[in-house]
Amino acid sequence: MELTRISHYQVGRLLGRGGMGEVYEAVDLDLDRPVALKFVAPEMAADAEALKRFEREARAAAALNHPHIATLFAFERDGTRTFIAMELVAGESLRERIRRGPLPVADALAIARDVAGALALAHRRGIAHRDVKPENLMFDQDGVVKLMDFGLARAAQASRLTMTGTTLGTAAYMPPESVRGGAGAPGDVFALGVMLHEMLSGELPFNGDSPLALLYTIANEEPKPLRAARPEAPEAVAALVARMLVKDPEARPDVATVARDLAALTGAPLPAVAGDTVELDVEPLAAAHAPAGGQALAPVAGGTLVAQAAAPRRGRRRWMVRTLAGLVGLSLALGVAVVRDLGRRQAREQQARHQQAVALDNRAIESMQHGHPEAARVLFERALGRDPTYAEAMIGLGDVLRRRGEGARAESLFLAVLRLPASAPGVLAKARSHLGLMDLDAGNWESAAENLGVSFRLDSTLAVAYNNYGLALLRVGRAAEALPLLTRALGRFPNEAALAKNAGLAAHAVGTDDIALALLSRALILDPGLKAARGARACVWARLRDRPGAIGAARADWRAYLASAPDSSERADFEKELRLAGVSP
Repeated sequence: MELTRISHYQVGRLLGRGGMGEVYEAVDLDLDRPVALKFVAPEMAADAEALKRFEREARAAAALNHPHIATLFAFERDGTRTFIAMELVAGESLRERIRRGPLPVADALAIARDVAGALALAHRRGIAHRDVKPENLMFDQDGVVKLMDFGLARAAQASRLTMTGTTLGTAAYMPPESVRGGAGAPGDVFALGVMLHEMLSGELPFNGDSPLALLYTIANEEPKPLRAARPEAPEAVAALVARMLVKDPEARPDVATVARDLAALTGAPLPAVAGDTVELDVEPLAAAHAPAGGQALAPVAGGTLVAQAAAPRRGRRRWMVRTLAGLVGLSLALGVAVVRDLGRRQAREQQARHQQAVALDNRAIESMQHGHPEAARVLFERALGRDPTYAEAMIGLGDVLRRRGEGARAESLFLAVLRLPASAPGVLAKARSHLGLMDLDAGNWESAAENLGVSFRLDSTLAVAYNNYGLALLRVGRAAEALPLLTRALGRFPNEAALAKNAGLAAHAVGTDDIALALLSRALILDPGLKAARGARACVWARLRDRPGAIGAARADWRAYLASAPDSSERADFEKELRLAGVSP
């Protein structure tokens, strides 16, 4: 089907196959926009019930308009072929991100928050997704997550229309009640809880060698505690995941509550969604406040209400009081409505500005990765122009300024991030890390150890968190603490040369020369250009001078170290150590 034309679509490459059929990249020739076309599988095309389900999918998905739900554009039939045209999301899937290892806490919470907000809209419309899993979450070119494939979604109240015996979803994300065929909106909460656990820990909360074994575990055993796999995960996050994974669907929080909790944890508002308004039920004034004593009001030309007969003065006063009270009540109600509408508009505008800031921030990061810091600076500043409190852009701009030597401005940005209300742990970790790096650059070792220690405790998902904190501990003379930290990190990140080098320096500092020799040699195998590892190994060989060949190895390493044009102060320290070991530099 590739490179063919169907209706007003030019079909491109095959993107994938699923339970309902094939998905192709295409171009809508009428609107000149890229789309994805999802075709019903041939074996289902002959099944009238399958086609009905496919059409129900389209109608259910078309009713959902949310920034984190892939938009469905059209339900189409072309001859014998039936398909839907939907938003083309060209980025990677969440599954691909998870394969690279656990996500930073802040990133995982933000993704879960956005997905929960999308599901909350669907559940309010009576639609359960029923197939929430990392493969059905895609990221667009701006890094915005999109919930895909409401192909298994259906109106919750129409559960009797589902084909008997059909297996829906993927076993790892199926709730306990799915065994009894009763999965619905609470099942989406369970699946999101599984996914959040997996994003944070890199592993599933339930084990099973086969789909049936996994379903048995889900139905009968408790999930693995999140903090057992990710000790630095905040307690509030671990508690939320545990609530989402309870066996009883009635005991789980609804997805709107989950979305609000995640918004509070990340310090970011949920996006305002068009159509989610509160309507006031105001009783008509004439009907609600008819005068006492049977006095009726009748309309005359122009719509004005007049009394049909003269009322007694007392009755007229009572009528006026009631009428004024009604007008005041109506005015207050309308005022509240206006204020609420204004608040919603402001929230939508704020969310739009925030999304623009996120897109600019992503472009700035790409510029940094491609070696264009000045272009990145401009983009970070533009991002902050759209959202002055966007912490990621503040940190990015601070990093650019730090590298340019504008330490005071950089420090003010990092400190401003720490003062932001309800900042996510990952964001705080980044700000603390940059402050620690500035301390290292300035030789403020104690302050560096404090800042990098706080950063490490907030988020230790990356090798650099271990490495920087370990280096700071070495600088303040706490090598005995640095060594187990860095060797534990090597177990998680075995190919990180800098970790091996700093672990070797720590082992050397505490006098375990054989361990130091092994670690420094490992570092140099991973990266022969590590100057400090070469100089330190020369000193280790010198301390082992009684061993055959040790003196020659020390001098060979020292010659290679000098040829690398090392830092003068570091060289002086190594020379002093060599002399103390009885080896002339």
